[in-house]
Amino acid sequence: MKQDKRQMRLTFGQKRNALSETEVRLRSEKICDMLQQQYWFRKAEKICFYYPLGKEVNLLPLAAAALALGKQTAFPRVNGADMEFYQVHDLSEFAPGTFGVMEPVGREKVSAENGLVLVPGLVFDREGGRMGYGKGYYDRYFSRVPACCKLGVCFEMQLISQTPCDRHDIFMDGVVTEQRIIRH
Repeated sequence: MKQDKRQMRLTFGQKRNALSETEVRLRSEKICDMLQQQYWFRKAEKICFYYPLGKEVNLLPLAAAALALGKQTAFPRVNGADMEFYQVHDLSEFAPGTFGVMEPVGREKVSAENGLVLVPGLVFDREGGRMGYGKGYYDRYFSRVPACCKLGVCFEMQLISQTPCDRHDIFMDGVVTEQRIIRH
């Protein structure tokens, strides 16, 4: 199982990294537009985003829209083995953190409870299975804070029929790509 996951991470990481910057931008814009039109995005008072690493789906324009709408907007920060979300008031409030990922510099911790969490990953399936980078930050967070809407975000090419999942893997409540939104 570990070898399968390692190979899948490598394969799908390479496929995503092969996208041009223009493809990433255009596909990310489609995803942002689709999400912004959803009722559950519009009604959410609290939204937890992620800062894109490399060629991940870029949701920063959507985060800017959430801020402009007065929504509580948060991003993750890693501390040791744990991850927490921290509020941002402006998209300039970041500094390089763990693994070179941009992290919020603020001190206002935000619980994702009853909020919408947009989750990155390398591979997702239609049932909500997710495979991230293998460190387990999101799985550990969701095991502590299960009462939130977990929405996986990826490009259509990262959506497969079934991801290899372990007991501790937390399933998403839905997945969004540039072509569709799958809700469970």
